[in-house]
Amino acid sequence: MKRRTLLRLGGSAAAAAATTALGTAPARAGVGDGSTFMAWKGVTGDQRIWWSSLQGGGDYWSGPQPIDGAFGSHGVALAGPSGGNALHMTWKGVEGDERIWWNRFDGNTWAGPQPVPGANSSVGPALAPYAGVFMAWKGVAGDERIWWNSYFRGWTGPQVVPGANTSFAPAVAVNHIGSYGEPHMVWKGVAGDQRVWWSIYRGGDSGADNWTGPQPIDGAFTSAGVALAGTVGGGLHMAWKGVEGDQRIWWSRLYPSASSWTTPQPVPGANTSTGPALAVYGGWVHMTWKGVAGDERIWWNRIYRDSGTWTGPQPIDGDNTSFRPALATIGL
Repeated sequence: MKRRTLLRLGGSAAAAAATTALGTAPARAGVGDGSTFMAWKGVTGDQRIWWSSLQGGGDYWSGPQPIDGAFGSHGVALAGPSGGNALHMTWKGVEGDERIWWNRFDGNTWAGPQPVPGANSSVGPALAPYAGVFMAWKGVAGDERIWWNSYFRGWTGPQVVPGANTSFAPAVAVNHIGSYGEPHMVWKGVAGDQRVWWSIYRGGDSGADNWTGPQPIDGAFTSAGVALAGTVGGGLHMAWKGVEGDQRIWWSRLYPSASSWTTPQPVPGANTSTGPALAVYGGWVHMTWKGVAGDERIWWNRIYRDSGTWTGPQPIDGDNTSFRPALATIGL
């Protein structure tokens, strides 16, 4: 089998942690093959949804495969429910179809696409594991409100997040503090507003069922996508494309129980026209993204725990998209 995409590790902490032996690409993506999964829309003119997996904490991605019956014009989202071996995927339909669809992978097969009742979007959703899965999305064309629902043996009815509005797709992740954790959401503002905003869902430990008021994040600005991932033990990593004319990817951290984000910094060598995706595996935060305008390759790198040093970007062989990919890790 062909070996695919060795990620060269950088930084002393990263080098010390790189204990996984290099391997060959598995023949297909599956729970038995790895723990980190990626899904994406194809290149311009290709509305198929593809997927791939990364072997454990290793360095090689499996070969891309299309998912039967899954087609979309924009955003895809992935989440692995806490403590389970299932993978959930949601996505916006093809051109002219603003329904959000979902599918579930049980470790062997995909269940088959179904529309999420009442959920419609012009750009696509975000997912996070939280007592099942937790989803948020921008409304249909002309509706910049952010909506949310959740899934546990069935989807709840869509609700509006008060005061949260966007021209793109939001990102959601769970800050793993307390018994249940706290879902956080970040998003670009409405058309003409390039600020990045955030809010926290008050459920779980609090016993509430509401959102904190939206707040802008100091120094964070974007013209497109924001990504979010919760780390083991608490805290969040956030990454985003810069403002109009700035294709760099920026990142910031929210430490456990902190109330403000760290000063944004560019990720060395990482550039995109649409925005990145993030997921955590063990001590690693993985990032994937579409390249700059005119570059439909998918790139990736990662950072180890609190090292502060990202590995050098590498393209993933055979993986190409016109939008931004999605990442998820089983069991977190």
